[in-house]
Amino acid sequence: MQQTLELLLNRHSDISLGLKKYLKGEINEEKYINTRKDANGRVSLQWPELTFLRSDMELYAKYLLSLSLKGRRLVLLEDETTGFSRQQLYDLYGISSDTVSRYLRRSQQNEDKKRKKRSPEIRDMTEYQKVSKEVVAFFAILARVPFSWLNEEKPDLEWSIYHFNFLQTPRMSLFDLKNFLENHSEKLHHDVIGIIVNGGIKHPLYLRLEWFRGGFIIEVFNPICRPSEIIPLVLLLQQFNYDIGYMDTVIDSQKNYAFICKYKSSTPICLPMEYRKPITLLSGTI
Repeated sequence: MQQTLELLLNRHSDISLGLKKYLKGEINEEKYINTRKDANGRVSLQWPELTFLRSDMELYAKYLLSLSLKGRRLVLLEDETTGFSRQQLYDLYGISSDTVSRYLRRSQQNEDKKRKKRSPEIRDMTEYQKVSKEVVAFFAILARVPFSWLNEEKPDLEWSIYHFNFLQTPRMSLFDLKNFLENHSEKLHHDVIGIIVNGGIKHPLYLRLEWFRGGFIIEVFNPICRPSEIIPLVLLLQQFNYDIGYMDTVIDSQKNYAFICKYKSSTPICLPMEYRKPITLLSGTI
C-alpha cells in the first residue's frame, strides 16, 4: 500500500496540489482543501487526484475515510468524481448549484436565493426545497459509493444498495430491459440511472446504467453477486458489442460485474479507472 502510494504521488506530483503533504499528515484537511480555492475563497480549482487515486480503490477508500463528512461530500460531488459539471447537473437534472451548496452546508444564508427554475432536459430531481434523500442517493450512485458515505461521519464499511430505496428507479423485467436498451440506443445525453430488474429473473438485479455517446456501461450493484445470478444479463446483452469485467469499489471485498457495451462505428468509451478485465469470463471469483 505504502509503495503504491509513493508511486502514485511521485508520478503525479506536479498536479496533486498538497495531496502528498495531506496524506503524510504534514497539513490538515482544511489546508489541503484550501489548495483548491481561488482568489475569492471559492473551491473552484480542479482535483486531478480524484481521477488517478481511483486506479487503486483501496487507497482511494482510505483517502475518503480520512476526510470529515463535509470534506468527503465535497470531493465526492466534484466533476472528477461524478462525471458531471455543476452546470450539467442543473441542465440535465435540475440540481442547481444552490442545492449542492446547501447540501455541502457552505451557504445556509443563501437558501432563499433560488435560481430561476426551468425544466431540466432529462428529469427533475429537486421538486422540494429541502435536499431530498433522492438527490443524495443520486449523488451516491454517481460517485459509486454506499449511501452512508455521503450521509454519516463514520460510514458503514459494507457494500449497500440502500440508495435504490430513494431513487425513482424503474423496475422492469428482463424483456423490458432489452426493449429499454434498444429504444435508447445512440442516446444523445450523458446520463446515469439506477434500474431494478425483478421480472423474468430468479434474483433481482440492482443495476447502475451509464449512457455515453459511444455506448453504455451496466454495473451490477448487488452485494457479493454470484456468477450464476448474472447469466440472464449475459444472455440478454449478446446482441450488443460488449466486454465483461468488473469494477473495484471503496469496499475492498466488493467487486461489481460490469458490461462495457459499445455502439459500432461510434465514439469510443473512455473506460473508468476502476474497471478491471478478468482473466476468464464468469469465473467463480472475480
